[in-house]
Amino acid sequence: MHTDPVNQASGPRKLSVLQIITHLELGGAEEVAISLAEALHEEVDFTFFIVQGGDRSEIGRDFYLRLQALRIPVYLGTVVPMKMGGAMVSGFKLNRLIRRLRPDIVHLHTEIPETTFACATLFGLPDQLEVVRTIHNTSLWPAWAQIGAWAERRLAGARVAAVSRGGLDGLKRFQDAYGLPRTDETRAQIIYAGVSKDTGPRPTPPAANASGPVRVLFAGRLELQKGVDLMPAIVERASRLTVRPVAFHIAGSGTYAPQLREWAERQHTGWDVTVGPPIPNLAGYLHEGRHDLVFMPSRFEGLSLVAVESLLAGVPLVTTRIDGLKEIFQSDYPLLAEPEDVDGLADVLAQAINDGDAALHAAQVHRASVMDRFSQTGMGRHYLQLYRRAVVNPAT
Repeated sequence: MHTDPVNQASGPRKLSVLQIITHLELGGAEEVAISLAEALHEEVDFTFFIVQGGDRSEIGRDFYLRLQALRIPVYLGTVVPMKMGGAMVSGFKLNRLIRRLRPDIVHLHTEIPETTFACATLFGLPDQLEVVRTIHNTSLWPAWAQIGAWAERRLAGARVAAVSRGGLDGLKRFQDAYGLPRTDETRAQIIYAGVSKDTGPRPTPPAANASGPVRVLFAGRLELQKGVDLMPAIVERASRLTVRPVAFHIAGSGTYAPQLREWAERQHTGWDVTVGPPIPNLAGYLHEGRHDLVFMPSRFEGLSLVAVESLLAGVPLVTTRIDGLKEIFQSDYPLLAEPEDVDGLADVLAQAINDGDAALHAAQVHRASVMDRFSQTGMGRHYLQLYRRAVVNPAT
């Protein structure tokens, strides 16, 4: 299934870029790819290949509508699970699509698209095809190490853009661990993920909620990477340290959703804990002032868009001191704890709840810095330079 390509007016030929993402579901890589298309659709002819096609959630429908609004063609891979042959099925479909479209650049986002492209190379691909990889995490191929090592060999020579210094270091660690040649320094760079920024004031002033519960939000994938398995213990400790009522909402989907729903129903912390689906257009939602704090106990991140979006909205963020996230904050940001440190995370969360003014001040101080470094416009400009360099000077 695909949409019709855009009919371009006469003039110089645009670069054609085929972006490959895992699925149209909740994920920072998907948000980056679609934001990039929104930033550059006037300069670049984009096409999207979705490796794992299928039914879409509300988040997925929102992503698809954003692409449809730009009249960007969307092609689907397969619903067959990757480990049951889906990688090869999608790889064959991707191979046929590349041969038909002949894009200037194939742009891969995360391991499943990279594996799919590696499978596509088994069927032969056109010469003069440039490949760009965006590294979205600091821990690569966590469950697919052997497959990852195979795919890395077939991705040799690709250009790399990491969303953080931690992401680039993570790629080097993986390549070293499996005796693979490192990506040449001249073909690797850091391009921070960017989001649309609203520089207006936060509509709901903090004082308006002074007499009600402190509204805390977790928004993201409910997976081990995000530290959500630690959330019950963290909340149980933090609830003993707080003096104000708290409404704690978990918005997301993933492996730990059933366990978290069951815990939320039976917990007796005194907090009002709820679990719901992912929130479409999270950046706009945060800017509406519906929450006073965002909590994110991640074990590892490439560069969290939730963290950037929270600070842009002026919402304090309690999170972990890890590669990828550390690059977002100035060194004096006070609301960080060590990953997997249940007591430390609970203490910082309770501190932010008990002293909302200090937490809000920390967010406001760091907001200007985030606005300067993580804009959608800046990200688009850097990728356009990368694309042009790849086509004009493919050997460098």
